[in-house]
Amino acid sequence: MFDSLHSQREYARDEDQDGFCEVHCNTMEGIWVGLRNFLRPFRGIHKKYLYLYVAMFEWAYNLRWIDFDFLRRLLFPPSTYLPT
Repeated sequence: MFDSLHSQREYARDEDQDGFCEVHCNTMEGIWVGLRNFLRPFRGIHKKYLYLYVAMFEWAYNLRWIDFDFLRRLLFPPSTYLPT
């Protein structure tokens, strides 16, 4: 997809004309670099499990902040007994 954009000399697109480019090729390239750096310490993984590592990276990438509520849900899922 991005190769075709580059061949047309389009590198960013402002879809709603608000002055902020929602679609940018550098965003995807940055995500790939982040994924590669995330996988590097594992020193090779089997392709059978690659989707799990990618899902873990996606979760961490999309996590914008860590607050008390997030930690509580992570440590004590709804199915766990919580003392009152």
